Amino acid sequence: MRENLLKRIARVAEKRAGTMLLIALIFTFIAAGLASNLELTMHFKNLMPQSHLMVKEFNQVIDDYSTASMIIIAAKGQEGDLKEFADEIAGKVASLDKYVKRVDYKIERNFILEHGLKLQKEKDLKNSQDLYKNLGLLPWLRHLNENFEKTWVQDEASISTKEKENNAVMFLDGIKYWLQTLDQYTEMNSSPDTRLAQFAAERLIIGDEYMISPDKDMILLFAQPTFTINEMDKVIKVENTIDALIADVAAKYPGLFAGTTGMFALARDETVAASEDMYITSLLALVLILALFIISFRMWVAPILAGISLTIGIIWAAGFAAITVGSLNIMTSMFSVILIGLGVDFSIHIISVYTEKRAEGNTIGAALELALIKSGSGIITGGFTTAFAFLTLMISESAGMSEFGIVAGSGVIFCMLAAILVLPAMLSFRDRILTKLHKKKFIVRSPEFKILGSLGENISKQPVTVLLACLLVTALLFYSALQITFDYNYLNMEPIGLTSIKLQHEMENKFDVTPDFAIVTAESIEKAREITKSAKDLKMIGMVTSISEYIPSTEEQNKRLPIIHEIRKSLRKNQTIIPLSQSDFDAYIDELYRVEDNIIELAQLAFLGGQDKVDKKCKEIIGDLESENNESLVANLVQKIKADPVRNVAKLNSFNTHFAPHFRKLALGMATTTPITIDDIPEDIKDRFVSHDGKKFLVTIYPKEQVWNLEFLERFTQQMQKLDPRVTGVAPIFYILIDIIAQDGKKAAALTIVVVFVILLLDFRKIHYAILAMIPLIIGAIWMLGTMHLFGLQLTMVNLMGLPLIIGIGIDDGVHILHRYRVEGAGKIRTVFSSTGKAVLLTSLTTMLAFGSLVFATYRGLGSLGIALFIGVGACFLSSIIILPALLGLIEKNNVRANN
Repeated sequence: MRENLLKRIARVAEKRAGTMLLIALIFTFIAAGLASNLELTMHFKNLMPQSHLMVKEFNQVIDDYSTASMIIIAAKGQEGDLKEFADEIAGKVASLDKYVKRVDYKIERNFILEHGLKLQKEKDLKNSQDLYKNLGLLPWLRHLNENFEKTWVQDEASISTKEKENNAVMFLDGIKYWLQTLDQYTEMNSSPDTRLAQFAAERLIIGDEYMISPDKDMILLFAQPTFTINEMDKVIKVENTIDALIADVAAKYPGLFAGTTGMFALARDETVAASEDMYITSLLALVLILALFIISFRMWVAPILAGISLTIGIIWAAGFAAITVGSLNIMTSMFSVILIGLGVDFSIHIISVYTEKRAEGNTIGAALELALIKSGSGIITGGFTTAFAFLTLMISESAGMSEFGIVAGSGVIFCMLAAILVLPAMLSFRDRILTKLHKKKFIVRSPEFKILGSLGENISKQPVTVLLACLLVTALLFYSALQITFDYNYLNMEPIGLTSIKLQHEMENKFDVTPDFAIVTAESIEKAREITKSAKDLKMIGMVTSISEYIPSTEEQNKRLPIIHEIRKSLRKNQTIIPLSQSDFDAYIDELYRVEDNIIELAQLAFLGGQDKVDKKCKEIIGDLESENNESLVANLVQKIKADPVRNVAKLNSFNTHFAPHFRKLALGMATTTPITIDDIPEDIKDRFVSHDGKKFLVTIYPKEQVWNLEFLERFTQQMQKLDPRVTGVAPIFYILIDIIAQDGKKAAALTIVVVFVILLLDFRKIHYAILAMIPLIIGAIWMLGTMHLFGLQLTMVNLMGLPLIIGIGIDDGVHILHRYRVEGAGKIRTVFSSTGKAVLLTSLTTMLAFGSLVFATYRGLGSLGIALFIGVGACFLSSIIILPALLGLIEKNNVRANN
């Protein structure tokens, strides 16, 4: 039946080539129109099963909260330049009001100035209560030291959590700015700007208003888009626009490095890189394959026709993909390169036999018939085994692998159909034209690869030796394959040198947070408070943001209220500020030294506890005590004051006349006694934490270190799921995805082997031929993994896909060789490997070239896939041309002995 069908196709291709080509052209135009609707969705959440609870929750959060995914602008440089840059770029980005709702880069100043004291913990309020009793220079400094000691020095758990560590850094930063302002006052001869002292009061009481790192060399801005990360066209457009604005503003500040980072920036970078890679690598693969084709067959037109046939098959596949999956993800984005590598095989086998038969003097019709009969069975069997190997991936829970199975499996079938139906018609059409153009008989030349025939024959004569050598090599490479490791760092698959990734790493170092956060929604503020508290208690957490941070519980507010009443009473009662007198001079100096001693003690606690940022901030004030040239702000200030006590006491009093009233004003404003409710929260804060319908509240949990270490990622995900089973986010999704892909890969590989074997059994109708075809495949897979490990390569989320892929790809060589062997008969190993061996060599080389072109992809995940498949195809080819002739030779020898 198969042979009759192939003969009929050959006759139609000879007599009705134009009709066949016209029909193919119509289908191609329809498919191209459908393919134009294909979109790229490169976020790895799209690889997850969309019905998975974590993915559904993630998509729901994206829809419900405007700020669930923010455009992050980050800059590194000098403090002054950073703040000026932030002020300017914030305005320019905010002006993109069609795409940007607002830009946040400062603390919620107005809200804090109105409710600040109620947001402090009861213990902290008690410790600082005396600070507001007397704002005179000496009593205020004495109370500052007492507050310092109670809060930071005497409490062993004062910096035990990340939140407490951050509070300590902010407090020390205020002390530093206050000391520097005192120093400025003592140095000025003219009347100082009153705003200097007022800024010192603000830095002490509310901290730095900018979102700037503790060491003041990195700043962050958060732009809230009016669209979601799922709207990729807008993501790319707005990210590019903002990057252009950043480059324009940053150019004004030499040494300043700025750009965008976070989820939006990475999504843009991935999509752009994948889009460019898809076109560049596909074109490169096609050019390299055609060049090899032309060199191998020593002709121009036939290889070009093969390229046209292949392109038609890929267009058909793309149109079908648009109907079935609708978009391309990380795994399916390179389907065209994979189909170039696989689909050209069919054309090579047809052209190889066709040119042989034409060179022998056969007519066009006879040559087409013989080509399809001799190679068609192998093409159909190889095509369907490869296609079904891919289609078995449809059982995968992972949407990425399932969609890849559909796209690649159907793509192989379409390329096979194009080779069987379109290529013969084009060859017939070409030869008829060339025959008419040549007055003499048109001669077709067919290159010979006699060396492969000799190699196959020699191996078949020494089967035992060859098989023993292969067994030894396989054992060694099997041991090597068992040692291969998995690279869990998703960022290692991204293009090299991305500004977004560089800034993300800097952000992790400077702020102790990573944008790879976990998110969870709560049905009430109380539930959000509970989750927030539990998350903050975890040492692995760098920061937690929640609406509960702005609305303390009723119980907490009631406990704080009496202390706030006392603070208000003190601030209103003691409004007379007694200047510092000469008699108090020594006591004031002692209190300054006491500040230094307290900071030294805190530095020691931080050093022992590993709180590096607290230790570093302490050293900014007191210097490095182990250095001979130690510079202490306190010691330098004391030295300056003592150089001229009379003058500098007056300067200090001048400072306090500007500092104390502003400090009192700020503190009174923050000491409101009315309860904080959801209605008091500003709209920009509500946007960050309250869903659009006002019924749910978002909690965002930032790990304090990079999550792409498997051990940390596993612990982080497990801890988050303990907090709430509905937790979601980039890191938890990736962790679950790894497990799903690992399980899917095992199931798909096992099912693929079974399906391939069944197809081979149905095709060959003899079990020993089916087993023979499988042996080079299994050996090739072992050689592939072992070789990857020897070259220091790791498995990744993307190249892991190469394992089921190589099962589908690697079976072809053995199938074609065995089909030709059955046609030629026993004793014809030289003939089989001279002819079909030539086609197998060329198909392997073209496939390796196609996959090798992925090495030039900027997206490193695709490069790792290309290398894995390059090695895998080469391994399967070598195992086929070495092991199969040895096994066939061994069978022939045994048959001869049995007959004798």
